[in-house]
Amino acid sequence: MDQDLKQRLVGAVVITSLAAIFVPMLFDDPIDETGEMISELKIPDAPANLTNPDVANLPKSIDDVIKLPEPEIEKQVTEVKSIENKPAMVRWFVQVGIFGQESNAKALQNQIRKQGFPVIITTVSGENGPLYRVKVGPELSQTRAEKMKLDVDKLNKIKGILISEE
Repeated sequence: MDQDLKQRLVGAVVITSLAAIFVPMLFDDPIDETGEMISELKIPDAPANLTNPDVANLPKSIDDVIKLPEPEIEKQVTEVKSIENKPAMVRWFVQVGIFGQESNAKALQNQIRKQGFPVIITTVSGENGPLYRVKVGPELSQTRAEKMKLDVDKLNKIKGILISEE
């Protein structure tokens, strides 16, 4: 390559890079040099008159805390018992197949997953070894699970079974 052409190219690169560095400086906002810290957070003083009755009735000393009545423990225990007696959450699945070979279960799982349904495979023990159960779901609502069963049955031309688990 010609020496003059090389010098012109180098000069053009240098001028272009200098322009890329210094031209944006002309259009930037000026730098704030006041020295004030913007990130400082000033917490205001507490108001002299408290209008919130919960805050106004707070105990002022340890003696006031000792004079407070005992909490109602029996009420808390009954609340806990009522929570414990609440029925467990039921999950609904559509069992679409059970296979002796894992490859067959995975093939059905992939087919149904491509249709947009959540699918899982669980292993159960059978008389002749492990069985692979293909289930679609879970759903928390039985009516939505029944609708999902109809959709899966229609798309795959199978007859699934609606099952529930706690």
